[in-house]
Amino acid sequence: MQYDPRGLAITTDNAGAATALDGAVMALLAQKADTTARLAAALAADPLLVAGHAMAGLTQMMAARRPLMRQAGDSLAAARAALALRGGTPRERALVQALAAWQEGGAMERAADGLESIVQEDPHDILALRLSHGIRFMLGDAPAMRHAVEQALPRWTAAMPGYAYLLGCHAFALEETGELTRAEHIGRDAVTMAPDDLWGAHAVAHALGEQGRMREGIAWLRWLEPHLAGGGNFVRHVHWHQALFHLALGQTAAALTLHDTRVWAAPSDDVRDLMNAASLLWRLEAHGVAVGRQRWQELADIAEQRSADHAWAFADLHHVLCLAAAGRRAAVTEMLLGIAAHAARRGDDVARVHEAVGLDAAHGIAAAMAGDSARAERLLSAALPRLHETGGSHAQRALFQAMRDHAMLQPDTIGAGWG
Repeated sequence: MQYDPRGLAITTDNAGAATALDGAVMALLAQKADTTARLAAALAADPLLVAGHAMAGLTQMMAARRPLMRQAGDSLAAARAALALRGGTPRERALVQALAAWQEGGAMERAADGLESIVQEDPHDILALRLSHGIRFMLGDAPAMRHAVEQALPRWTAAMPGYAYLLGCHAFALEETGELTRAEHIGRDAVTMAPDDLWGAHAVAHALGEQGRMREGIAWLRWLEPHLAGGGNFVRHVHWHQALFHLALGQTAAALTLHDTRVWAAPSDDVRDLMNAASLLWRLEAHGVAVGRQRWQELADIAEQRSADHAWAFADLHHVLCLAAAGRRAAVTEMLLGIAAHAARRGDDVARVHEAVGLDAAHGIAAAMAGDSARAERLLSAALPRLHETGGSHAQRALFQAMRDHAMLQPDTIGAGWG
């Protein structure tokens, strides 16, 4: 048996594997590009590392892409085999159960509940806490994100490895539940302690944006720039925030440049990168910037490949946007039918969300992009009160509020420039 720096037991006799696993956890907290490589090194050192296989599977599920979700099934099988061969701690078994709930049953909420039960037993399990935080984000459940962090925080001290990243999670949850001043202060504290805490840094950006402090937001992200080195795809999202600050100030050329050089500097398989790019392009078009057909076509090529995934309701809404903006009417129709069929099966949490709100929102987006302002206004207005259930943040969901408002205020131009 080995122990991580926070005292959690790890079922392995290989000290190198335990050290590598903790390195992967810390990389995950810091949004590092080498998280997957670090985790692979831990599993290479000990192929029976249950927590490693569970972590791999849960992060694959969070990628919200069907091919990776199928790979998560392999991770689940490997974790179960390791448990059968060598056994595991109650915490390790609970990690595997959380993965199984999501991978086999599509039960995202049950997976998050399971992870949070681990944290209730040991508030120092920052892996379980960060994973539940991510799932709750995908479910749009900010109060639960905040509750889980605030239950754990009193048992932590600043000397414990990972404390700064826990503060970053707290800052983001505070911002999403409306406590902007506290969110900013705690986020700044987190980044002072760990300058590579991109989640905490972006929580500050959220808080500044919500308060209309756009110039301060630009300055904050410029200060952050040297600390982005080694960051993974989340760095693109940080630059997305920077572009939104410029756009709010009417600096459309700077926002478009950020799209081309940072947000979508190269095609990406990450669904969150596509969402960043699509929402920024729509906002630019709404500000009167002709972004050109090619930019939309590039996103639509990827969206069309993912149109049958239905792995995350929020991603589906952006796929509809990309396809509609590129004028691919047949693909939009096929995607809307696919969302409806998925919702009707009621087989998982994504289907439940689509049945409740996602399908109306998707039809509203398609109507907006087709220039049917009355239908767009009606459907998006109906969806907005529950749109948080599709996931994402306030800043991200503001896209669809803006789309509805655009339909209301400029009914003759809503479809202009698209398709």
